[in-house]
Amino acid sequence: MKKTAQDSSSLFNITRALLLGGAVLCGGCVSVKGRTEMSGEDLHGANGKIFHVDHKKRSFVLLKETVIDPKTNEGRSRHTVYWTDRTRFIKVVRQNSFEGIDKPAVARFRKLDDENAKAAAAGKPFVVMQVMLLAESENASEWAKDDNYLVGLFVADPASHKHRGGTVEINGQKIPVRLRGPRAQVDIRKAAASGDISNGLWKTSLKGTREDGRFVVQKMDIFQLVDPRAVDNPQLPRVLVIGDSISMNYHRTTKAELDGIANYYRIESNSGPSDRGVVCMELWLGDYEQKGLHWDLIQFNHGLHDLKQLYNEESGTYGTYQVAIEDYKKNLEREIAIMKKTGAKLMWCATTPVPNNSSGRWGDVAMGRRKDEDLVFNRAALEVISRHPEIMVNDLNGFIRRSRSLDNWRKGKDVHFWGRAEQEIVGRAVADAIRKALEK
Repeated sequence: MKKTAQDSSSLFNITRALLLGGAVLCGGCVSVKGRTEMSGEDLHGANGKIFHVDHKKRSFVLLKETVIDPKTNEGRSRHTVYWTDRTRFIKVVRQNSFEGIDKPAVARFRKLDDENAKAAAAGKPFVVMQVMLLAESENASEWAKDDNYLVGLFVADPASHKHRGGTVEINGQKIPVRLRGPRAQVDIRKAAASGDISNGLWKTSLKGTREDGRFVVQKMDIFQLVDPRAVDNPQLPRVLVIGDSISMNYHRTTKAELDGIANYYRIESNSGPSDRGVVCMELWLGDYEQKGLHWDLIQFNHGLHDLKQLYNEESGTYGTYQVAIEDYKKNLEREIAIMKKTGAKLMWCATTPVPNNSSGRWGDVAMGRRKDEDLVFNRAALEVISRHPEIMVNDLNGFIRRSRSLDNWRKGKDVHFWGRAEQEIVGRAVADAIRKALEK
């Protein structure tokens, strides 16, 4: 049976409801939206950053993605969390090799493809992308079983190429294993203590329960972050860029161009559509009232995700936007209200061009971007920005459209800037806009 445009639209709306109504994805962290237990501080499974550690009260403030209460339409992002003598602290160091692993450890190999899962089951060498080396206090049974996973005693081979190999003992048989490619992930888990979270900056993943009206942690994974207060030049302003993968493309060049001018940061994740921005903005901004964690200038952008449209593969026509234009404008207003609390200068970065029509699949849904829809969404954004005359505008869209150096890029369909030369052109333009904004 052929799928109609209406069927596709319904499928898209169902998928979107599941992703955005049921759970809001925020750069790897998931918040359950519209469920009363989360708004009631049931933080089991929550992810966020740790601030304001109080050892006398055995508590800290967790800053996480915002959960919107469907009854009041209000959100909450800061939660007080407590620990006890029984709480287990596990420090997780994430790297892409087995370097530094000098003794046997229980390993959990995850997400093996069918070929390597069969090889491992037959006792033959296999290749993995994700490995978890457990702390001595942990047991593999603490994790839910997932597809194609293995558990065994792992011994690293220090003589392997770039520390990327070893053997794992399964059912008494030692099987060679190695990591696949530079993007492979090794999580080394070791016991830690409550005192560790007092030093530096940390993010965490929590497991616990509510007790006597407060959330008490039973176990928490902690990941150390680079602490800006230890690495920034305190004489320079602090700049934050909030953007999607386009900002990832130009990040390296812009940061280099602003060396000695600003302490430059971008959010850890992809900003995605504007509704994600509303939910994640507090987390992205961090605890900006603390000295050294403030922001002097914030450049922000959404658009290339919002303007995605349903695509009918049979007729070659485009339909519903991922985020309706009126919702897009409301989302920007809500983000601006949150960012203004920081006291930073704000600068809107115009959404970069969609050079030509494109389409692809997003799960089971066909979607695409239509040439020049960026102009439609930029007009909507400027309508919002015009109500806030203090907000500056970086017309990156206009720069890219005018640049003769990007003529070849404009012939393609990809909105990204993958070429190093293209990244440098765009990155220098962004750095120039930030430099001028700081001077105002």
